[in-house]
Amino acid sequence: MRKLRLLFAVVLVLAVLGPAFGQGKTYRVGIIPKFIAEDYFIACERGFHKAEAELKDIKVDWIGDTMSQTSAANQKNYIQGFIDKGYDAILVSALDPDSFADTLRAARAKGIKVITWDADVNPSARDYFVNQVESDQIAIQLLKGLSGDLSSYTAANKATVAIVSTTNDSPNQNAWVRAIVNEYKAKKTTDYKHLNILVGDDQIVYAGNDQGAAEEQVKSLLSANRELKGIIALSSLTVPAVSAARDQLGISGAIKIVGISVPESSRKDMEQNKISSLVLWQPFDLAYLTLYVTDDVLHGKLPSGAAYKSPLSGTLQIVSFMDGKTVIKYPAAGHKIMPNNVIILGDPMVVNLRNIDWFRGYPNPDHGMSFFLAK
Repeated sequence: MRKLRLLFAVVLVLAVLGPAFGQGKTYRVGIIPKFIAEDYFIACERGFHKAEAELKDIKVDWIGDTMSQTSAANQKNYIQGFIDKGYDAILVSALDPDSFADTLRAARAKGIKVITWDADVNPSARDYFVNQVESDQIAIQLLKGLSGDLSSYTAANKATVAIVSTTNDSPNQNAWVRAIVNEYKAKKTTDYKHLNILVGDDQIVYAGNDQGAAEEQVKSLLSANRELKGIIALSSLTVPAVSAARDQLGISGAIKIVGISVPESSRKDMEQNKISSLVLWQPFDLAYLTLYVTDDVLHGKLPSGAAYKSPLSGTLQIVSFMDGKTVIKYPAAGHKIMPNNVIILGDPMVVNLRNIDWFRGYPNPDHGMSFFLAK
């Protein structure tokens, strides 16, 4: 009888301690992208699940709306749902920086870790932001690419260029717009003297987050500006919208397009010489890195100092677009840490047909994965 009572006591203790005894805690992490079922965020989702499988102590829940349904209000509702269910961390790619900042602050007040990724909120509303690249580097690569594509023009015969973004409150795209404008203004009499980029507040086109509506906005732009020779498109939605609008209007290769987009979605345009190259990063890796940062934060290992080391540090990012062979690696020292707890994945990469097959996680889960974490 005494042994039976002792056994019962042990069982009771184990029941009280639960999974924290022996196995360790399993952390629940809620992830909210800008939208779902879209090439860029499909690659991100696969990166999160890859890290989840490796870390083992994190359970990921991915939730969001399609592009045509998404809104900051919906993102706020998803955040509140994760708060109400007592999740350990909330990871969000924000549609705008302020709409649900108070809700994220409320989450932090309850001890929930808040990590933004891809697009930030007000820094007071989160613990860390895992950013894909530094905005000025994006601007430099885009303008270099377009400048080369339009090198036949001169200061006396400038090529007019438009900028097409999504919405005027998108945190990351607004940062890129500002960086492009600043880079152009600083060098418009030297490096870019042959370009006339339309950088006025009323000249930048905001095409929205719906594919059909974006195409209509771009068609209006092209119809009203027949002299356009180049377009800088700033998302994986606006790049195909620009290409589709150009085709629908019967405009040939006279307009050069550079942009930020998932390369695979523009493969045909590259093959038809409609797009020479794209600037991006590995969204798969961005998500993978974000979950590793989250895991460390949940375990009290707060990233600090000049760099954050992850399994990606020192490994292959992509090969050069110049020859399709030269290896480009993430810095071995780690991912750069900037003020306000911002962690940078790495430098932007230029993608063309020479290195497009190194892009990871899209269109299928195995795409580019033979190179993942390769030394």
